[in-house]
Amino acid sequence: MNSSSVTLLASGNSLGAYIPAMHLHTYLQDRGVRTDVHVLENLYHEEIRCKINSTKKAFHADFSVALMGHKLAKPVDSSLDEEVVQRLLHTWVCDGVSSFAVFTGFWLPVLERYKTMAQTPLDIQLIRLDACDTPSFKVHKSLYPDYDNVWLYEPSRFSPDSYIASDERGLLPYPQRTGRILIHGGGWGIGTYAATISELRQLGYLLDVIVYDPSEVEENDGSTRYFGTDASWSPWSRNAQGQHSFPPMNQYVRENSILRTVPLRDYSVYTDLMRNCAAIISKPGGATLNDSLSYGIPFVMLEPFGDHELQNSNYWESCGFGIRFAEWKALDYSEQHLEEMYRRLLKQRSKINHLGRKTYAAENSSYV
Repeated sequence: MNSSSVTLLASGNSLGAYIPAMHLHTYLQDRGVRTDVHVLENLYHEEIRCKINSTKKAFHADFSVALMGHKLAKPVDSSLDEEVVQRLLHTWVCDGVSSFAVFTGFWLPVLERYKTMAQTPLDIQLIRLDACDTPSFKVHKSLYPDYDNVWLYEPSRFSPDSYIASDERGLLPYPQRTGRILIHGGGWGIGTYAATISELRQLGYLLDVIVYDPSEVEENDGSTRYFGTDASWSPWSRNAQGQHSFPPMNQYVRENSILRTVPLRDYSVYTDLMRNCAAIISKPGGATLNDSLSYGIPFVMLEPFGDHELQNSNYWESCGFGIRFAEWKALDYSEQHLEEMYRRLLKQRSKINHLGRKTYAAENSSYV
């Protein structure tokens, strides 16, 4: 793709299809490329959109419910508000929109319609952040082969091709890091991550925990820090400037049973926290693989959410960038193994480019 304007098609339902899009948006805008971010849920009927938060709570509360919901994934066509879809397509036609980066397969039916209406050649790239089809692409197997599929983690080759971040800063040397371990359950706060927290706290590890809800924050022990997305934020809402944004993040401190909320300055404070950590513990979602590669973070992987995350886990382990939590525990939580993973991540990062530099070269010299 060679364009001075790129339309990024994301989803707020999964932050794994939102945060990487926002990183690419930030990266390209900083280099003079115009970008426009659209979130799929803004095309939904309002009553459908309102049900998403209750679904998230159910998935967070019971991982088995989340796994069942994953198996029942289906196209979202019936959730779309036809009037809103037509308005968006008309806007694209009028603006001559031609270059797209697509972060979820659920956008494909909308793009199929746009292909019949567009008056200029289209360059549509499907950004594949997992080692195999996610549910959003799996339900559109008949459509996606006709598009340009950009695999960051080519399933047949255990060598990641590129990464996505807001910038191209190099990795922080491992000895200079704080030694803290980051633990989270992805954008929906699901999986078995909560069970590892008390286990590692008892062993004296310095932990940074991303909570789904502030009620999960425990009494301050001097070594465990808690962070989370501000509850007022929604990925399908726009800010005062009419733009989608990174989630505002808070640090939470509970002392004498009183919870205190400290807003972080901006999202870069959270990415700096990731740059500094010694390892990340989470389920193996595609966006977390990207964090691992972007910031050189050894990945200790928990139980996967669906077959695509199982394949992600196998892939990252084969690359030597990650290890399953049970295996790391059997190795007595080996710090040596973590540092070896960091060295392999460092070597890989030195051989590849940012997806924005590699794929979205702008026509103006300030970017090239």
